[in-house]
Amino acid sequence: MGVAVPADQALERHCRRLVRRQALKAAGVSALPVPGADLFVNGQMLASTLGQISEAHGLGPDQVARLPAPLRNRVDDLALEVGSYLIGRALTQGVLLGALRALGVRLSVQQAAKFAPVVGQVASAALSGWMFKRLCDRHLAHCQQVRAALPELPAPPLLPDLPHSTATH
Repeated sequence: MGVAVPADQALERHCRRLVRRQALKAAGVSALPVPGADLFVNGQMLASTLGQISEAHGLGPDQVARLPAPLRNRVDDLALEVGSYLIGRALTQGVLLGALRALGVRLSVQQAAKFAPVVGQVASAALSGWMFKRLCDRHLAHCQQVRAALPELPAPPLLPDLPHSTATH
């Protein structure tokens, strides 16, 4: 039998695996030669992935809303302190665009790259996957900081199973 993995390490591993897989999908969608087509699909995937990360940490909008008022206020204060626009919030297109602006990345560069044949598509895919992963990694770090600062938060829910890769992480 394997060695038991502490819950916080299992949670981090689960979230990092989710982010890697979704970032690869985002890059694949962005490789399509149709400018703008990937924005909708990747936006939906990003909202879903960020929501799953929040929920895995017990910081989804519904989860935070169920907390007692003093604890809910502390979550909100800590989220702002760590610089998160996403913890405990419904993820709308406006919220996601604000988070991307905070990264200092312009979507127009990624979309413009599609106009160059092959090399532009590869560049667009790489940039899209990188932006997706960077935003998710940043959100994951923020969720971890808030959970670490508030040990009185309820335990995160059980993690859904993801298909396991052959590589060890």
